[in-house]
Amino acid sequence: MDFEIIIDSHSHWGQSISMGIDVSTDKLQRQQKESGVTHVVIIPFPSTAIADNGINVRLLNETKKIPTFIPYHYIREDYDTEGFDPIPDAYYGGKWHWMRGWQDMTSNYDVLDDKALQGLIEKIKKTGKPVIIEEELAFTERFVEIASGLPLIIPHLGMLGGDPHMFLGSFKNKENIYFDTALASQETISKFIRTIGPERVLFGSDVPFGSMKSELSKVLALSVSYEEKEMLLYKNFLRLTDYKLEL
Repeated sequence: MDFEIIIDSHSHWGQSISMGIDVSTDKLQRQQKESGVTHVVIIPFPSTAIADNGINVRLLNETKKIPTFIPYHYIREDYDTEGFDPIPDAYYGGKWHWMRGWQDMTSNYDVLDDKALQGLIEKIKKTGKPVIIEEELAFTERFVEIASGLPLIIPHLGMLGGDPHMFLGSFKNKENIYFDTALASQETISKFIRTIGPERVLFGSDVPFGSMKSELSKVLALSVSYEEKEMLLYKNFLRLTDYKLEL
């Protein structure tokens, strides 16, 4: 079963200061070739983006050289500074990752009471672009209520923020909440599709923590129709981001 278009909606690019690893353009292109992925969303590593906004700029410049790379903007922790732009025009989405949390692993609930948060949310809404948000379940639940209607993508089906089944229970009736498949089991992916439909699930690999080939194999092996797999592999992404394909 072949697909002309496959978009990996969640991958990293560049160096990680905290982990000491580097995901190069060559590495991503090799994985594309091995897997058949045609386009890749690239996102900076959190530690690098927090330390220096220059990585967002370098990432964007890389996508200008590599037309199959799609830029997402890391939303930095200094969002309360004057003139802050959460997702500039040239990017197709944003990444929100344990905002001001502890060691990138624990949510900081004080953020939810920050007077500047509502202004940030309104700025994001005006872009019309989706945000990948990675936080604990309780934080995410409160954020979703504050940011009513904002298109959000929860990575790993919520796995790194808690129990995916609890995320599914909390957000199954929230039409603006989407999930990506990165690192999740095939069984869990299937349950999400059965519960919320294929329209709200996107394929992602989370390179370097997963590989395009192995993560894609789980989606391709799902017991769903060709048309439903097309939704996961690229149609949902195009609908969310209004990205114009270049093949």
